[in-house]
Amino acid sequence: MYKRILVPLDGSDNSYYALDHAIELAKVFESKLYLLNVIDVNRFGMYSADVFTRAVPDMMSFDQAQSKKLLERAQERVEANHLEAEVIRKTGVPKVTIAVDVPEAQKIDLIVIGRTGTNAISRLFLGSTTAYVVRNTPANVTVVNLPNDNAMEQEQAKAANEASNE
Repeated sequence: MYKRILVPLDGSDNSYYALDHAIELAKVFESKLYLLNVIDVNRFGMYSADVFTRAVPDMMSFDQAQSKKLLERAQERVEANHLEAEVIRKTGVPKVTIAVDVPEAQKIDLIVIGRTGTNAISRLFLGSTTAYVVRNTPANVTVVNLPNDNAMEQEQAKAANEASNE
């Protein structure tokens, strides 16, 4: 049913929780995962030309290093589950890249995305990336919510208990 699953990652807990959900789906459907991180060019638009010229190269270098780290972390999770994934790093407008550009280029069947991410300021002024993706992508979308803190603690305790019983 779903052979090509896109997982946008921004480094938030919710994006990694969505990745875990996508991994489980990939096991069931024998899917290939596409792990995507988009370096947001929108955040550079608020600086004056002088600051832009001096600071943006350093900021971009930092963003690229962070992107590499979070995608490596995601790739490790996928490999630990004996699945295949392609890592994609883009620079652009996250909403459009996630909703249209990558799904069309990679023929994505399903996008598994966290309900909330790291960029609350962008969400306040521009609207939710997730809502945009749901409205504008040609692919099906699964929106994954983080469990509440109690459920998360119970899940961690259960995993620890199972590990100690092995």
